[in-house]
Amino acid sequence: MQEIKIVVTMDCERPTADTDPVASGPPNFQMAEIWTRAYANIAAEYGWPVTFFVHPETAVAQADMFRELESAGHCLGLHIHAWRFDSHFQCEFGGLSEAEARAMLSRAIEMWREAFSVPPRYFRQGTLSANDSLFRVLADLGFRGGSVSLPGRVFPDKHAVWAGAPLDPHRGHPDFRLLEGPLEFANMPISVDTSQLNEKDGRQFYWDLRPDFDGLDYLQMARNIVAQLRERDPAIPCINMLTHNDYDFADPESRVGRNYRDVLAAIKAACDEANIKTVGATLGEIVDEVLSEPYVAPEFDKSGGRVFLNVDDRPR
Repeated sequence: MQEIKIVVTMDCERPTADTDPVASGPPNFQMAEIWTRAYANIAAEYGWPVTFFVHPETAVAQADMFRELESAGHCLGLHIHAWRFDSHFQCEFGGLSEAEARAMLSRAIEMWREAFSVPPRYFRQGTLSANDSLFRVLADLGFRGGSVSLPGRVFPDKHAVWAGAPLDPHRGHPDFRLLEGPLEFANMPISVDTSQLNEKDGRQFYWDLRPDFDGLDYLQMARNIVAQLRERDPAIPCINMLTHNDYDFADPESRVGRNYRDVLAAIKAACDEANIKTVGATLGEIVDEVLSEPYVAPEFDKSGGRVFLNVDDRPR
């Protein structure tokens, strides 16, 4: 492995004044613009572009800024929390039926057209909430790719269950979200450190490289992720990190702002230590690579689903 593509992302939410005080999101659009621009500027210090996933209302309200960012080499994708987009639904995206998801996305696509005069091509849903219709619906509606999975996350109350999901970029499956498939839709999972599966309040998760956390050793986490990538040796090695537009990245003394700089420095240092080149990339570039290769269906395993700890444990 000679290089790893680094994909820096941000979910751009509606202001909390328009949703709920406990929801993620900036206090207002004025602060959101300052923090979003600062986030992009810090990534630019490494020569890395940002992929912004933008909630429909935010896309309309801040269209000028996002058009400017896109023209500077950044990438734009649609972002949706179902309950924040339509308060009739008290669930995240995975709690919608297939028909409800199609209807909601169709409405969001029209808002995106209002903002940018073109339909969205990339997608990430809030809380990484999904059911098995997700990839099929997105492909049918013209999306080329997304960053829609968080391997290891098991948040059943949020309809976000990704235990056993692929760790690296792959084509989506039309009927089962945890498998690679034949769709003309590419998914770039969020990168996780698989060395430790955590559990809290009935939820399971791996740590990822978002700067929101407190007290984590980001350099060791980055080293672990790089080592795991080298061991897997995927066709498209990439590190995909995320955060939201509700932190003050313009203040170098803010906790999350400091963490963000530490995360980027840790990724670069871990790759340098492994003698691997870092190459900044957008989701769009990852999607292009995935879709450039034809899907090859795996051979069906006829041995059944039984698990034996030792070959001698098999029935004779």
